[in-house]
Amino acid sequence: MKHISYLIVCAAVMLLTVGCNEQKGGNTYTIEGTTAFMDEGQLELTNDDGEVIDTIDVKNGKFSYSAQADSVQMYKLTVIGRDSIDVEFFTEQGTISIDMNEELMGSIVKGTVANDALQEMTNDIRPIYAKIYELEKQVRNDTAQTFDQWAIAERYNQLASELGKHIKAAAVKNAENELGYMLVSHFMDPSEDEAQLREIIDKMPQNFRERQHIKELEEMLKASEATSIGQQISDFSLDTPQGEALSVMSEVKKNKITILDFWASWCGPCRREMPFMKDLYAEYQPKGLGIVGISLDESAADWNRAIEELKLVWPQISDLKGWESAAAQMFQVRAIPYLVILDSEGKILQKGLRGEDLKEFISQQLQ
Repeated sequence: MKHISYLIVCAAVMLLTVGCNEQKGGNTYTIEGTTAFMDEGQLELTNDDGEVIDTIDVKNGKFSYSAQADSVQMYKLTVIGRDSIDVEFFTEQGTISIDMNEELMGSIVKGTVANDALQEMTNDIRPIYAKIYELEKQVRNDTAQTFDQWAIAERYNQLASELGKHIKAAAVKNAENELGYMLVSHFMDPSEDEAQLREIIDKMPQNFRERQHIKELEEMLKASEATSIGQQISDFSLDTPQGEALSVMSEVKKNKITILDFWASWCGPCRREMPFMKDLYAEYQPKGLGIVGISLDESAADWNRAIEELKLVWPQISDLKGWESAAAQMFQVRAIPYLVILDSEGKILQKGLRGEDLKEFISQQLQ
């Protein structure tokens, strides 16, 4: 099974970096496993950072292992000499049953609360990831196709979006166990998943909420209340490529709804999504859609060149301060592309939508 965070990296989503769950006094976990495809061999046990913890012998298609961990972490077992066969599990106290399988995400892990939850989520997302894997294989095997081609990139983004929905649902469902905490820690972004994060944190047991990362998340969510869905934005001005100050609200008032599109010339996913954004604008601009591009570039030359190369026709503004952009700070932007959707009065209707989810929302708003 590929690492869960890797599944999202393939969708160009920025991950949060956090520590593991500390446990006072440590806990003992025991693995009882089988490998039907291999009678004899060795497995390598690595932690979440890729460090080798131990090697485990396989005899007569079976293996066992017991150790004490001072934290609940996600470890990985890999068949030595066959790196493509691996399985991940939580070092949660108790006996963990692992049936390793050669098929993609075909291994079975169970026996503790978090590992049972992990297996349930794996079963749920396996069909989606199989489609992603086939798409990747298709591109690798055909040099005429690349992810820069719009049809391929769009299909990839659709699958990644679908995958993300399932994993976020798993985070909500498992808020009270280590799987939910891990998904929140490694996957969910306060700038995109604000409502779900509030729901999950409210469900978490108190000892989870006392962990440093959850405290930091709660502080981020508190800071983002001023730009949460339903709030009215404060007007601000940034310079156009021509060096003239442009008020955001002056543009917002021209349209029924307006998308603030945070992007940059150096952002590959941003550039790949521009054909979709241009099609969206062409279809819905006559019905009242506006877009204002807000660049996180630092180089005026790169910014202007990208606008010309991508043939962007909607207003563009920037203070050329990169991630220190005043607008990015205002909206708590931590990854791009990132969209904020406003009504004609500047009220925030939605945030973080992309691809077909964005088009469906715009269509509903402009019916």
